[in-house]
Amino acid sequence: MSEARTERWRLAVLRVRLDLAGSSPVAAVELVGDPANDARTYWRAEFDYDRFGLAEGSEPPTALEVPRDLVEAVRDRLIADFPADTALWLRLIPPYGNLGGVPWERALVPATGRPLVRVPDRLPPGSDPGRVWTVAVAVSVAPNAAWVAGYLSSFISALRTSVTGEVDVHVFTDRGAEQALRALLHESPNEPRVHLHDPGDAALLDRSGPRRRPVGADSRPAPGPLLWGDWITAGLDGRAVRALHIVADGAFEGSRPVLSVNPDPAQPSGRSERAYVTADRVRRLADRVGASVLSFGSPPENPYDTATRIMTDHIGLRRAGPTFYSALPLDPAGYTLAQAHAFIAGAPGAVPIPRDPSLFAYLQPEFVRGALLDPWPDPDRPGQSWLSGRAPIGDSATSGEILPSALGVAGGEEITARYATAESVPMWVAASTRYIENQVASLVRTAGVPGETPAAKQAYDRGVGQAIAELRALVDRRMRES
Repeated sequence: MSEARTERWRLAVLRVRLDLAGSSPVAAVELVGDPANDARTYWRAEFDYDRFGLAEGSEPPTALEVPRDLVEAVRDRLIADFPADTALWLRLIPPYGNLGGVPWERALVPATGRPLVRVPDRLPPGSDPGRVWTVAVAVSVAPNAAWVAGYLSSFISALRTSVTGEVDVHVFTDRGAEQALRALLHESPNEPRVHLHDPGDAALLDRSGPRRRPVGADSRPAPGPLLWGDWITAGLDGRAVRALHIVADGAFEGSRPVLSVNPDPAQPSGRSERAYVTADRVRRLADRVGASVLSFGSPPENPYDTATRIMTDHIGLRRAGPTFYSALPLDPAGYTLAQAHAFIAGAPGAVPIPRDPSLFAYLQPEFVRGALLDPWPDPDRPGQSWLSGRAPIGDSATSGEILPSALGVAGGEEITARYATAESVPMWVAASTRYIENQVASLVRTAGVPGETPAAKQAYDRGVGQAIAELRALVDRRMRES
């Protein structure tokens, strides 16, 4: 492994909130320093929504940008008011429309020279046991795209040189790319832990059913079912992966972002014959295969890169594990994305925080603690509602009673300890853990606060908390017996 340059950072938060009180929406943006203590605001401004390329009535969004004066103001304030070792943390306060699809990192990272990490909702950090860094990579793009085999080969190589320890990669891609990659790996043999899955195996999992078409497609019915999820799950043969990386064109169904994939990976198809995958399907697939890390690659000539960015943002805000977006035109060898995987896979502080305009990352504070000089602010302390946009848990006796224990249950300490040095984790164990994490995250987001929610809702929250604890106990018991 190449030697990594360790960095530790102080905190500044770029907080973005969509204000709908006026005749037209505006984005209220503020730069906050010393967020763990007095959360002093150093700069604040409002920008019309259409300054970001998000004019009302222009759906779907396509060409988004960060206003130049916003970039210049943030850069100037960082230079004038903050030490050089201050990183930026982007907190988008829900609901914020399509501001998550704006290329904040692409504009601010080069201008400031600082990392920019997105802060998700307050979630339990995903547990991720196992000795081997196992990755499933799924690529479905235009037929015979010449770059696919080279990208996959270089990304696999970058994972091996970046991640400490063993790396195990499963590749699921269309027939032409699979054959090209097989020939490339044959010419330059790597260690044996690359598994190229035969696209023909997907046909054995045929599920019939009509598919609607995304934006830009014609009205002809899809020639076959969407097999990727079943193919990937079956190919992993009951073993969970720690990361899932998906590369596909984006599209819009109305205003909803989707991914556009080949309905049958064994047969080439043009864009007019593509099937689509929604954000919920992708998230469920990641949970199903047990992946803590989920990453999206936006391929060259992606007709709707904005759809890919918005989908990644929507999922990343609400996942318990790290979520990455990678622009392949800016990272054609996958090196930056591999470094992001290494940041998560390595010991805390051993690898620098990802800092590249090709990438954006949603990371829970627990994942970056080892890279920080300042403590991360607790959103549930008094006076910290500016960070989360909601009332602190401490304002609710019910939340204070339920959520600390629920967050502890989500951690899966027994599973983590049992499989810490295992080569692989059973898929059912990891999938159960992902499900429990999602239920705890949902409880955190909706927990009742007296005076804002009725007593019946608070009773419901207590019931959900108890059910989560019982499910955790059931999973732990079954794991011990297996």
